[in-house]
Amino acid sequence: MSELKVFHLPGRWDLKSVSPFCLKLDAFLRIADIPHHSITASTPFGGPKNKAPWVEIEGEIMGDSSLIIERLKEVYQVNPDDHLTSEERGMAVAIERLVEENLYWAMVYDRWCRTENWATLKDSVLGDIPQPLRAILAPYARRSVKKQLAGHGMGLHSHAEICAIAQRDIAALSDFLAAKNYFFGDRPSLTDATVYSVLANIYAVPFTSPMKAMLEQAQNLLPFIARFKAEFYGDDTAQ
Repeated sequence: MSELKVFHLPGRWDLKSVSPFCLKLDAFLRIADIPHHSITASTPFGGPKNKAPWVEIEGEIMGDSSLIIERLKEVYQVNPDDHLTSEERGMAVAIERLVEENLYWAMVYDRWCRTENWATLKDSVLGDIPQPLRAILAPYARRSVKKQLAGHGMGLHSHAEICAIAQRDIAALSDFLAAKNYFFGDRPSLTDATVYSVLANIYAVPFTSPMKAMLEQAQNLLPFIARFKAEFYGDDTAQ
């Protein structure tokens, strides 16, 4: 079997990647213990869907973290969710949708639309793009992201409405996790990688976001982030 190559956006602030989807895939690879070669890309445009992450596997290049993970399960005959019941597998899909199709967009709004965060974003998330190209691409990228937010629907809401949406999502995650170590007990699953990837990209970054206080108020979500990071990134100095 040829070497698995994984392309992801740059890491910052002690996180492997500033992209939750890249971080989710990386976390899955660690849970599943799949050997691979990690390659940092400054932009997502090298991928087949013009988004990151993407992989080269057995001569095939494919994108989309969820599709990649399903393919990796087949090729490497591994599944971190094999201990889940059918009911838990259904819940896992629901949590993934909550995090990636809703809460993620509240995070995107905070990064790209809040004026106080724009300078940080340009110098960090887009920091691997050399000047003067970055100066040209940054405003274009911001306009593009705002259009995506509007198309999704999140970008049509007010600041207060987006905060209320995020609060409900975070409260739901906290309620489901309860006193468990991981979302389905003592063994981590893809759900934990998915939730960690977004929550860590909300809390462990220097962007202004009301969601940071929400995570603190939840009480059990910050220990979850620390627990997952310690287990799967504790010996990774690059992280």
